[in-house]
Amino acid sequence: MANPIQQFRKWLIDKRFFRVAWFAKDPQLTPEPEEALSQLPADLADHLIETINQLPVHPREEETVLQALKDAIALWKERPHATPNSIVILSDPVSSAARILASGLHQLRENEASPLPVKLLDWIQRPDDVRSIKQQVQKKLSLTEPNQDDASEQAADRHDSSDCPPATPTSELALTVIPNLCWCFLRSAEGLDGLDYLQDLLPRNPAQFWILGSGVVGWEYLKSTLQFHAYCGQIVTLPVLSGEELQSWLSPIIEQFEIRFPDAALHKRLQNPDSLASMDVAIDKPIAALSEIGQEVSATVQSSIRAVKDRVMSEEPSDSETSSKLDYFNRLAEISDGVSVVALQLFVKSLRYQKEDSREDCQEDPQEDCQKDPSKKPTEGPEESPKAAAAPDQRQRCLVATIPKLPPLPDLSQSDLYLLYSLLLHSDLTVRALAKSLGDAPRIVNNQVQILRNAGVIEQRGQVIKTNPMHYPELRRELAKNNFIIEVP
Repeated sequence: MANPIQQFRKWLIDKRFFRVAWFAKDPQLTPEPEEALSQLPADLADHLIETINQLPVHPREEETVLQALKDAIALWKERPHATPNSIVILSDPVSSAARILASGLHQLRENEASPLPVKLLDWIQRPDDVRSIKQQVQKKLSLTEPNQDDASEQAADRHDSSDCPPATPTSELALTVIPNLCWCFLRSAEGLDGLDYLQDLLPRNPAQFWILGSGVVGWEYLKSTLQFHAYCGQIVTLPVLSGEELQSWLSPIIEQFEIRFPDAALHKRLQNPDSLASMDVAIDKPIAALSEIGQEVSATVQSSIRAVKDRVMSEEPSDSETSSKLDYFNRLAEISDGVSVVALQLFVKSLRYQKEDSREDCQEDPQEDCQKDPSKKPTEGPEESPKAAAAPDQRQRCLVATIPKLPPLPDLSQSDLYLLYSLLLHSDLTVRALAKSLGDAPRIVNNQVQILRNAGVIEQRGQVIKTNPMHYPELRRELAKNNFIIEVP
């Protein structure tokens, strides 16, 4: 029998989660002309998307989950009647809580000599009828209704009150995994029945260890409405990633597609007085223009400060390309709030496709120099380089990383904020489920969804909609300013 965790991971990758395709290849929207993927040949863009979507979970995220699971399960195995029998793994709602948790579980089971049996709620989306969630959870996990008079529970209670409770045989221990708790409820009158049931069931059987994944926004809501955290054990939040960690994670993509980082050395832009004047800003879009100018100035100043500090503290000058990458990824980590999926989309959006002879920065050695003067040709001793002899239109193109920037949030009404909060609360929703949650007619909600989708704040794949990860950092701050239940780092 196939490993259920491994099979579930494959389902998530093949059928459910895509990191880049939604915003870049939406067939119902015309891409902005400056977007990298709209500039690439179709086969190259498809290859880039496919490669990025196959990137593994960030190693630090996986290690955080793996270590937390190891420690919590080991402690529970030793004293199942005296130790909390659950752990909650929290991620940002635009990330894949299910995929990150499944990756950590897969590694855990691969390293165990005798892995415990697993009951897995292997949903890849929320059930259409939220009134059936409780029954579907019961059926899928083979769970029974809590019963105060059950003899086994009374025995467990007696063991808990004793000083030395007898050990539970290992053969009776089992794991129950719910990769995404946000798919087990809907913020509506009858949409919380499934979680009421799970909340009552969690502490009932100490021989069963619960592993729960959840988005941080949905978790804060469950804490405030159901006090759900009071029934759980350890709560682990995924770490904020640094620039170096993002660079290491994306280095296979950088190497495979030979991505260059000339413009990422932002301090060099100060030496070019025309760089700020040449920014592509639209006068008829004041919000976007102000955001563009603000981010450009902020990036330039911060990068220049880092450059000065590097020169003062370093005895040897650093390599230009290395300095460029460090500048780039430090900024990427800063504007993405260290969230991997946000950083990934901003990374792709910053790429540009250019001919080698269109920028003097697209060079690595004299033979591949991007000559501004076509009369200058490198040589290889007595013979001319084959590449130098090529016609200009046959010269190789390269992918260049420009300054990563957050797109500006459009003007949002209070109704828009409620809708977007519901999406973050549940990770994703269908239009019908969203309408039920908001208490509005599906047609009205769909009209609002399409307006926000055209503005780039929402992504849609089939019937499922979610928040565009690139807008998540600013949207989270905007919601916090408007007193929604949401935490801001």
